[in-house]
Amino acid sequence: MAKRVVEGFTQRRLPDSSAWLTSTVAHWAYGSAAGAAYGIVAGSLPRPSPVYGVPFGAAVFAGDYVTLPIAGLYKPIWQYDAKVVAWDFGAHVAYGTGTAITFWLLSRLGIGAVGLRP
Repeated sequence: MAKRVVEGFTQRRLPDSSAWLTSTVAHWAYGSAAGAAYGIVAGSLPRPSPVYGVPFGAAVFAGDYVTLPIAGLYKPIWQYDAKVVAWDFGAHVAYGTGTAITFWLLSRLGIGAVGLRP
């Protein structure tokens, strides 16, 4: 997806050697944006909780397996080996949990905008 975006904006083909860097930057940017969205939602709740990370991670996982096949970047989920899907699900839940724990800790410490609640 990142390759399409970069090539669309620059009107130049990216060399194959840039695939790893391009996909890594895109993955981190997507994860950061999703984490920011989590912060907005969790910050609007009366009490942030690390437990919210599990459904958040599951939602990011589900969103990937819905949108990316539509974009032609993934196969439909049923075409993947169950072990691959399980590892991917676990990685997304770990990401979501890590995001939620970080947000929860920052809110408990009163750091930044997280600590400015009335």
